[in-house]
Amino acid sequence: MAVTIKEIADLANVSRATVDKVIHHRPGVKKETEERILTILKELNYQPNLIGKALVNSKNPFKLGIILTPEYNTYIQYTLKGIRRAEKEFSHFGIDVTVKMLTSLEPVELMSILNEFQAMHISGLAILPMDDAQVKAKINQIAGEGTAVVTFNSRLRGIDEICFIGQDHYKGGRIAAGLMEKIVPEEGDIGVIISTKNLSCHQDRLSGFTTRIAESKIPLSIVDIQENQDRKEDAFRITLEYCNKYPNLKGIYLAGGGITGVASALSLSNNKSRIKLICHDLLPESSTLLKNGIVDFVLGQSAEEQGYQLIKVLFDFLVKEQTPKDQFYEIPVEIITGEMV
Repeated sequence: MAVTIKEIADLANVSRATVDKVIHHRPGVKKETEERILTILKELNYQPNLIGKALVNSKNPFKLGIILTPEYNTYIQYTLKGIRRAEKEFSHFGIDVTVKMLTSLEPVELMSILNEFQAMHISGLAILPMDDAQVKAKINQIAGEGTAVVTFNSRLRGIDEICFIGQDHYKGGRIAAGLMEKIVPEEGDIGVIISTKNLSCHQDRLSGFTTRIAESKIPLSIVDIQENQDRKEDAFRITLEYCNKYPNLKGIYLAGGGITGVASALSLSNNKSRIKLICHDLLPESSTLLKNGIVDFVLGQSAEEQGYQLIKVLFDFLVKEQTPKDQFYEIPVEIITGEMV
């Protein structure tokens, strides 16, 4: 049976108003009294009355603004699936979710959406931030107005966030390089394709990959690094260029989206078995290519789970008034082979 505020007040020998102040982090309670109440709350596993809050919040719901990168990246479609699952689960408790999807990876468009959300007076913001001074300043301005900010996938220093949800992308890049070293056991050239340098996740993956390759005992050489904005058409063009320009090309590392474009170019140039390929995100297309032996390894990051956690963390913070236990909700790097799909 759920414990009530009155029961907690009786056990702590204080008024219900004092317990309410502690629960809602309001001032005016002596430190020793606050600590005693917090201990009782923890020991009795106190949970707020979500049904009562739902009735209150339904009249004035918490507005959540979610900003995603372009939907032509299948990874984002799965992130959105997780968001919708969480929205369905928590919508009865007084949250109203608005999702905006970018059409490009340019800061000017992101700034426009941030201004729109700011005018809506949102209570929570989930964003994959770009490494841009104006974007960072705007996010911090919104946070300074009382909006809870959760960042995901790309983490930037200096942002006033309650939590980051994502991977250690530097580690992911190093893992990709270590795998490349194992499957290219002789001297050769490596081509790299990243989404954009505007996203710290791709900067970090690239940094981890290049650092690990430089440490390799095998003379592997990164001969080119290009951006494809997660577009399969650009990935196709870049891959063909690599195949034509570098006859000793032994491997390609795709740090973002567009895997079908890379695979098509390798097939067209009759290089799908000669050139090793490592990418991120286990999606239907990468799973098929992995099973068929065109992709050698996929590094997964649970896109749907990320999307779900964006809403859950904001729900817990705003409705249940629970601060995230850690500022970094780390999604493990999964190494997936063809035998696993």
